[in-house]
Amino acid sequence: MRNGRIRVRRRALALLIVGVVAVVFAVRLFDLQVVQAPKLNADAKDKRAVPVSIPSVRGDIVDRNGDVFATTDERYDVQLSPKNTVLNGGRFYRPVSPGATATVEVTSKEAFAEIGAITGQKPEEIQKIVDDALAKNKKSDFAYVKRSVDLVALKKLKDLGIPWLTFDTAYSRVYPSGAVAGNIVGFSGSDGKPQAGIEISQNACLTGKDGSEVYERGADGVALPGSVVVTQQAVNGGTIKLTLDRDLNWQAQEIINKQVADVGAEWGYLVIMNAKTGELVAVAENNSVDPNNVDGSPNREARSFTSPYEPGSTFKSITAAALIDQGKATPLTPNLTPSHWEPEPNVQFGDSFVHPPEQWTLNGIMVHSSNVGISMLGNQLSPAVRYSYLQKFGIGQSTKAGMPLEDSGLLNPPDKWDRQTAYNTMFGQGLSSTIVQTAGVYQALANGGVRIPPTLVQSCTSADGDVKKPDHGKPVRAVSEKTASTMMGVLESVVQEGWIKPYLEIPGYRIAGKTGTAEEVDPATGRYRTDYVHSFAGVFPADDPQYVAVASVAFPSSGDGGIAAMTAFRNAAEATIRTFHIPPSKGAYKPLPTDY
Repeated sequence: MRNGRIRVRRRALALLIVGVVAVVFAVRLFDLQVVQAPKLNADAKDKRAVPVSIPSVRGDIVDRNGDVFATTDERYDVQLSPKNTVLNGGRFYRPVSPGATATVEVTSKEAFAEIGAITGQKPEEIQKIVDDALAKNKKSDFAYVKRSVDLVALKKLKDLGIPWLTFDTAYSRVYPSGAVAGNIVGFSGSDGKPQAGIEISQNACLTGKDGSEVYERGADGVALPGSVVVTQQAVNGGTIKLTLDRDLNWQAQEIINKQVADVGAEWGYLVIMNAKTGELVAVAENNSVDPNNVDGSPNREARSFTSPYEPGSTFKSITAAALIDQGKATPLTPNLTPSHWEPEPNVQFGDSFVHPPEQWTLNGIMVHSSNVGISMLGNQLSPAVRYSYLQKFGIGQSTKAGMPLEDSGLLNPPDKWDRQTAYNTMFGQGLSSTIVQTAGVYQALANGGVRIPPTLVQSCTSADGDVKKPDHGKPVRAVSEKTASTMMGVLESVVQEGWIKPYLEIPGYRIAGKTGTAEEVDPATGRYRTDYVHSFAGVFPADDPQYVAVASVAFPSSGDGGIAAMTAFRNAAEATIRTFHIPPSKGAYKPLPTDY
C-alpha cells in the first residue's frame, strides 16, 4: 500500500517536471518564433544574404545623325574574399574541367598564379593584397584584385572556378570621337562624375537609376545557386542628341587649327549655324580638348560660349539695320565721310585708313567699313533705340543652347555709357559678345529679321523612349522682313565690291557678310592691346540663306589675321555646302551704289 503511494507520487512529480519543461520550451519557442522572430530573421538574413547594387548605364551623347560622341563601356572589377583564401589551409577543390564531377585540389598560391597570368599581375602582388587586407581585419571579406578588365579576361577568370573570386560590373566613360567637339561634349573625372560640357549640363538626362538585388551565400562566401532575387530593376540613362554634325565639326576644327597655326595666332573659333532653325551644326575651337586625355590639352572649356570679346565691325550690321528699320536711312543715303571725326569735346575716333572726305552711301560706308561714316549716320538714333536693337539681336543676354555656362557678354545700359562709348558701340566696341551670339545676329538677318535662339541640345530620349526637347527661348523679331532683305543686299555688296572678294568667292554661290577687326583689353594692363581680333561673319547662299558661319582669329604674330578669318569662313562654307548638299545660287548679284 505504502509502495503504491510512492509510485503515484513519483509519476506525478515526473509529469510535473515534464509539464514544466514543456511549458519552458513552449515559452522559449513562442519567444523565438513570435516575439524575437523579426529580429532573428533580420540578423540571420544579414549573415547569409548579400545585397548588391545593380549599376545603371550612363546614357550616350550623339550627334544629329546618331554618331556617338560619348558612350559607356562595360568593364569588370575582379575581387576576392581574403578570409576565404586561407580556409582549409589555403586549399579548395574544383572540377578538373567545366561540368566534370571529378575534382582536383588547388592551393591559393596556385590560384594566385593563374589569376595573375590573366590580369598581368605577379602572384606576389595578389598575395600582398590578401595579406594587407587580413592585417587590417582578420575577417576581411573583400579586396580588389584588378579593376576594369575586359570581357575576354572576365571569361577566362570565371573559367578558373575559384570559389573565393568574385566579379562586379564597372562602367567607364569613353569618347570614340576624341577631340571632335570635345569642347562641347565635355568629360568625366576618374570617379565617373561629369566635370564639363554637355556631360554636366545634361547630367539629369544622362544619369540612370541604379537597381538592387540580394543573393544568399554559404560559409565559404560563395553565392548559393538560385538565390539571387532582384529587388529593384536598374533604369539606364537617356540619350542626348546634339544639333552638331560630327563630320562637319571635325572639318571645322581642322580648318580653324590650320588658320591659327598659319598666322601664329593665340586662338581661333569657328561656328556654323542653320539660318532657318538656329541649330549649331559645328562649334570649333583651336586645340579642342580630347575627353580621353584631358591633361593633354590646356583648353578645357567651350570658349565659344564662355569667352566673349569685342566683335568690332561685324556689329556695324546692327547699326545699319537699325537705321533702315527706323526709316532713318536706306542703302543709298549719302554721307560725306572723313577719315577722322571729333563729334564733341573729348570724343574722337577714325577709320582704319587715312582718306579724304568721301561721298559714300550707307552701302559704301559698309563696303569700306568706315567707323566714322556708320557713327555719323547712326547718331540719328538715340542711345536708347540703339540699345533696344542690340538687345533684340541677342546682345547682353545669355544664350540657352544647352551648355552649363553661356556668357551674356557685356552690354551696359545707355545711362552707363560715357560719351566715347556711346559712339563706339555703333561699330562694335565698348561691348562684347560670344562668337555664338555674333552668329545669332547674322542668323536673324538671314532669316527675314527673326532671331531664333541658338540650339545645341536637340533632345533627351529616356530609356523607355520618351523624348523631351529643352526650351532654348522664343524667337524674337529683331527687324522687319523688308529690312532684313535690304541688309542681305548690303552685305552681299560688302563682299562683291570690296577688296575681300577674292578670299571669299565660291563658284556658283553668292556670299554675303562683314569683316571685323577689334581691339581687346589686356587684363594685365587694363589697356587695349596693339594687336587685334580678326573676324568674318557671313551668310550663304546670299539669295536663299541657309547657313551662317563666323570665324575669329585672334592676335596673329606671323600673318594676316583678317585673311585667315576669311579663309576659315570660305573653307567652312564649302564644307557645309558639301555636307548638306546645298544647291547653287539662282539669279545674279545686283550691285548697289557705294558713292554718290
